[in-house]
Amino acid sequence: MTDEPDSARHSDSTRPPRLSTDGGETGPQLPALPPPDESPTRILALSGAAVSSSHRDTITAMVDSLDPDVLVATEPQASIVGPALSREFDFDILEVGTGMRPDVAITDDDRCVVVALPMGEEPLDPERIASRVGISSVGEDPADVATTSQICLIDQSVSLSVDPYARSATLEGFCTYRGRVPDQWWTPRTVHLSTALRAGFTTTRSHGDDGDAQFVGVGTSNADLGVGTTADTTQATLVALYSNGAIDVSEIDPQRFGLRGVPEIGPTRFETLRDADITTADALADTPLRELSELSGLGRTSASTVQTAAEAQSTNSVYPTGDDSLPNQEPVFIDIETDGLNPSTAWLIGVLDGGPEDGHYMNFREQAVGDGSHLKAFMTWLTGAAAGRPVVAWNGYQFDFPVITEQLQQHHPDLVEAWTDRYQFDALWWATKKNGGNAALPGRTNKLEHVADALGWEPSTNGIDGETVAKLYTAYRSQVAGDTHAGTVVEPDWDRLERYCEDDVRALATIYEHLEAAARRDSETKTPTGENSSQGSLADFS
Repeated sequence: MTDEPDSARHSDSTRPPRLSTDGGETGPQLPALPPPDESPTRILALSGAAVSSSHRDTITAMVDSLDPDVLVATEPQASIVGPALSREFDFDILEVGTGMRPDVAITDDDRCVVVALPMGEEPLDPERIASRVGISSVGEDPADVATTSQICLIDQSVSLSVDPYARSATLEGFCTYRGRVPDQWWTPRTVHLSTALRAGFTTTRSHGDDGDAQFVGVGTSNADLGVGTTADTTQATLVALYSNGAIDVSEIDPQRFGLRGVPEIGPTRFETLRDADITTADALADTPLRELSELSGLGRTSASTVQTAAEAQSTNSVYPTGDDSLPNQEPVFIDIETDGLNPSTAWLIGVLDGGPEDGHYMNFREQAVGDGSHLKAFMTWLTGAAAGRPVVAWNGYQFDFPVITEQLQQHHPDLVEAWTDRYQFDALWWATKKNGGNAALPGRTNKLEHVADALGWEPSTNGIDGETVAKLYTAYRSQVAGDTHAGTVVEPDWDRLERYCEDDVRALATIYEHLEAAARRDSETKTPTGENSSQGSLADFS
């Protein structure tokens, strides 16, 4: 499974072609997975452009929802972020390249020290920084911060210089930056953020005997990426840092939050509602429909649509909006793991037989790179024990279903017809697209994890997403193929990746249960006797 195209997380397949660097970037390595059950340090990078172009209530709703530990102001217009938000929130707001001293924040329990480098090229003084922030757990040597706390350094000088014709890239400003960082802070756990690298860009840079350094972009880039590419401007980036150096980077659209985040609420409609003193999704949900439909640009149909969407957002519930039926047989829920958004393999098919809590989970995983025997095993189970039951996926029409078809064509062409003849049901498409949509969903986007989280689903894995899983598999495959100089093949934590896939199918089953419940409620309200009836309902349970 993959989410709809406007996914908040980067994927390699949506970026320009991978470029070779100036010899400093390492080959494919297995990305570090976060320690199980660890809560990360959350750093939100927010541009002044986002603050100036969005309503104050929208930015406030976004920051409230994301709940960062530290906020970093980025260009353009970085200087306006602090004054705009400092009265609303009590966390530290840092800005890079200002003043003569570093801007420093420390999170709870001295877990992470975040340092925004000042202007100039003067080296950081770790002893002075430790004493400034009053780190209590350092002990006798206040310079030895990195042994007790994770270090996150934020700079504005490390940027990307790209030669699109030679397909090479150089990290400019690296040597100067390295000279500013204390040796004891140059560790694998230290994370280096740059406001001069585009949001979501990540690279690992080797520097002689110093070892590897992980750079993450949280700003904008002026690099010429070549024909057909653009230097996108991201207004907000959320970086989750884990104690072992693992990271998770998400691009954030501020317009997904608050009243502005309610579907069908654009800039004009947003201002119309605010002029009527309707400033939150809760207020929109509670406004009498007649009053709402009298507003400029809102007839009764549009008013009903936006109000239902607001009700879904404000109550974290699914609301019926159409009359199409759900499958009337017990579904089989599936999710696939691949090597990216343009996959050449589906190395894992996760299957849930039953409900989100007590359903039986099975995984059909590739046992050797390029081996398709797991596909045959999946089809044997599907056409045997699960014969005749609908196969349900999230965004399945765009991803899971055609990918499985392609894989069967490649490995087991004799099974393609049995698969394509099977009733395949895309719950996302049914809810949001079929005949105008059949359900209003909660969550800031229609991504599986956002909808399921709003409905109360709690995953058992943390800090993993589809992009991370794809990177792990791709790096492992490169090692197996001998494309790297690693010497030995490092196996991913297959059990943990399988648990991530299981989380996804159980999240899907959670959403499906809520779709069914909404259908039942709608059926009861449309039946004059108050009893369930298949006539006019969203689902047929006969």
